[in-house]
Amino acid sequence: MPNVRVRELSIGDYVLGGGEVATLVTMEAVIRLIPGVLGNPDSLVEESHSLPDEMVEYPNYTKPVTWRGIEVPEVLLSGNHGLIKRWRSERAAQRTKDIQEATGE
Repeated sequence: MPNVRVRELSIGDYVLGGGEVATLVTMEAVIRLIPGVLGNPDSLVEESHSLPDEMVEYPNYTKPVTWRGIEVPEVLLSGNHGLIKRWRSERAAQRTKDIQEATGE
């Protein structure tokens, strides 16, 4: 057997039926780092793994504006970037606090 260096990589604490999904997750994570792949490279800075003090990312919403009774908060539709930034910061702090309390950290 040739001398092959194996590197272990964790994508989370769960069980998968095969390696295909793990491969796709790894590809998605790596490809996002290639310059020009993301329309807005600053979005990488806002993701949970990039936030200071192990903060959890704020909630994310997509279209439609209402889905299964869940509505996009009005502030996110306002176009007011200052208010949106403050809302995201407050929600990230609250989510981090909630998780820390739930896990006893």
